Amino acid sequence: MSKMSLKLADDVPEKLFTEATKQWQEKYAEIKKMSGNENPYALHREMAEEMISNVLIVRENSKLKATLEKIDEFEERWKNINCVDTTDWSNPVPSFINQLWNMIQLSKIITKGALLRDEFRGSHYKPEFDLNQPSDFRPESYLEYEKQKDAGKVNEEGFNPEHLTYMKRFAENNVKWLKSTIATYQNGGPDISYEAVDTSLIAPRPRKYD
Repeated sequence: MSKMSLKLADDVPEKLFTEATKQWQEKYAEIKKMSGNENPYALHREMAEEMISNVLIVRENSKLKATLEKIDEFEERWKNINCVDTTDWSNPVPSFINQLWNMIQLSKIITKGALLRDEFRGSHYKPEFDLNQPSDFRPESYLEYEKQKDAGKVNEEGFNPEHLTYMKRFAENNVKWLKSTIATYQNGGPDISYEAVDTSLIAPRPRKYD
């Protein structure tokens, strides 16, 4: 395996490594020149508090929209950072400033992705889109419901009417939102698309936490 990797590395033109090294040396040289008014560690702490307050498990669209606007503000403020240590030896500050930029971009992805998913599932827990699972519902009922659907006919009279209504809501929600969020960087920010989840091995079912 190591010989194969070495051979592949040898096949890469030296110019690519040289150019990449030069690119990062120039980037860090520019970071060291940053002499604005923003402390990178204070900015990081402020962004962390914003994310922890509004983009955890319970999410509200109004707060997500406000947070997305706040992240845009953090991005602008990053450009006014002061590199508080410019020494060349064992200096973590330029690396932290570089990673802070990456954290800002990742925060945008997380927040925009959350804002666009109007669902009540796992880490996308939006109370306004609660599917209102009946308190006496059991998840195994849904497996039987899906089994009958796959067979071509559901015996609706065999299910509790309230449970049946909930299972239909759950199934419709899966059609819309049982997808992976894909983010690509376009025009200075994240562009969100979706990719279907392979459920061929494990069928999706409602969760119950009692």
